[in-house]
Amino acid sequence: MYLCTCKSVSDLQIRQAVEQGARSFGDLSIRFGVGIECGKCIDGINALLQECLSVPAALPPVPAETVPQSLPAPAKPTPKEPAPAHAWFAIDL
Repeated sequence: MYLCTCKSVSDLQIRQAVEQGARSFGDLSIRFGVGIECGKCIDGINALLQECLSVPAALPPVPAETVPQSLPAPAKPTPKEPAPAHAWFAIDL
């Protein structure tokens, strides 16, 4: 169902955007341009946004055999060469 007819934005697009990280009407407005033309969609989109944010995202269970029992030791940093005393470069303005 279209929530914003001016920009042709559906409820599925809003839900997908929330799954991808949208957390406010401003996020949705930046992404889709909703609420800019006539403003009739603002209440409906805010209601759907609050509904989507109130339901925790369902994460699939992780099989036990894929979880590492211990983490490997961090790699030691490799020594870097010292910086030259004078470095020359050009900037094209």
